[in-house]
Amino acid sequence: MAKSCGYALAAAALCVSVLVVGVLLSAMAGYASPVIALVTVLAAPCGLVLTYDMLRRREEADEERRLLDRERDHVRRTVDFVADPELTEQERLAVIDSFVPRLGPHGERPPYGERVVLVRELPPHARALLERARRAVMAVYTSQVMRRRLLDGLANEVVLPRQIWEIALLLRTQATLQEEQDRARRGLVTPELEAVLRPQREALGRSLAAVTARVESLERYARRVQEADAALRAREALDNNYKYRDLLARIDDEDGMRELEAQGEALEETLARSVREAVEAGRTLTP
Repeated sequence: MAKSCGYALAAAALCVSVLVVGVLLSAMAGYASPVIALVTVLAAPCGLVLTYDMLRRREEADEERRLLDRERDHVRRTVDFVADPELTEQERLAVIDSFVPRLGPHGERPPYGERVVLVRELPPHARALLERARRAVMAVYTSQVMRRRLLDGLANEVVLPRQIWEIALLLRTQATLQEEQDRARRGLVTPELEAVLRPQREALGRSLAAVTARVESLERYARRVQEADAALRAREALDNNYKYRDLLARIDDEDGMRELEAQGEALEETLARSVREAVEAGRTLTP
């Protein structure tokens, strides 16, 4: 890119020089037309060089953008991290770019480190908890009732990403404190040391229990959403009841027809109740 810019500047300088010399010669000699024609002939290649260089620079810039897009997609597929949902899009891209080898460090210390949790740095039990929370959230995001906007938009669009971030952040903090506990217990553990570590260990245990409860709350919400989805699918299947009523009418089965109608009425209430329960479960996630 720098080399092509140098070529463009050199070509521009050459064109300007030719034009200046031509104008001076025409002014000194007093015959402008032949000199202007000569200048035009000499300047034409300069214009071609400039045009070619501009096109080449544009092509290089487009190729650079395509390459960067591919590299960012690769990072998104291969590097597992949880970011603060309040990061701007530019800040998120800076985090992703830090994992592209040619753009910076190899992801050991991404920018905005306090607002990014690398999943690979969590211990196995913490990764398992985080994965449970993510699965629950994904079940909500991919549900039919979500796509049809039957759920509370605040819980889905704001609270759920915040829940995942806070869970990941707490798990990282717990992992760091657990490492401190492990280091403190290496070697001889005196009664005095045990007296210091015991309440810390208990606090760590209570924190882990609280995070586990958060994950279970997300799972309960996802379960309610799945139940609402099932009721919605049943409601859609109910639309085919007319085919079965026609079938029963052909054999004069009035009892069967009445049963289908009763099931339809009951299902409407089941769907409404399932959606209400899912919405209420989502609201319990709001701080």
